[in-house]
Amino acid sequence: MFLNILKGILIGIANVLPGVSGGTLAVMLGIYDKLTEAVGNFLIVPIKEKITYSKFLIQIAIGAAIGILLFARIIEFSYLNYPKITTIIFVILMLPSIPFIIKGENIKNRANILSLIAGILFTIGFLALTYFIGEETIEASKNIIFSFSYGIKLFFCGLIAAGAMIIPGISGSLLLLILGEYYNILSFISSFNILPLIFFGAGTGIGLIFFSKIINILLNKYRSFTLFFIVGIILVSLVDMVSRAF
Repeated sequence: MFLNILKGILIGIANVLPGVSGGTLAVMLGIYDKLTEAVGNFLIVPIKEKITYSKFLIQIAIGAAIGILLFARIIEFSYLNYPKITTIIFVILMLPSIPFIIKGENIKNRANILSLIAGILFTIGFLALTYFIGEETIEASKNIIFSFSYGIKLFFCGLIAAGAMIIPGISGSLLLLILGEYYNILSFISSFNILPLIFFGAGTGIGLIFFSKIINILLNKYRSFTLFFIVGIILVSLVDMVSRAF
């Protein structure tokens, strides 16, 4: 239980950092399959399995909440003031775990190699899009006035960001930067502004269930292909993290 909570804390911290994927960290911590299975299948399994899934998800959720609430300000401060050191620490922690993702898989298989290349190209395309669209600045988060229409926007931002959180290598925080809401969400968390977080949380919850189901199906039916695709995403993401810091 405590180990799951600790892993949840690390995932929560990762989701606060732009450019760092909570999904990637879940893969490296060895709980990605179980996490997507529990979230994606929760509504359709018998009560007995629901109880088992609930215990696991609650432990991860508690850890993630602790990671986000306790470290939001610390991570914001360290990332904005010491981006190089912060990035180096995360990259060093993540690199050694990559070989374990495809352990036991056929690395010489042509389909797996093509899948790896596809993951690399997919992530390059996503990152190229972020440069064209531009990103939010801290100044943009000032003087936000909450309204119902803004709440709807937060809901859809949560829905989209949830997909990014589930897909390893795609940072939900980075996507929120593109959507112009990253610093707003960080501010809402730091100041315990509950109302906008309810809208954002609702979208995130629905998105997590939907995208987890899709990923779980891919891992069950096309596991090797999916894992190599994920590794391609991770490799490009780590390079992008370092390039952003330097």
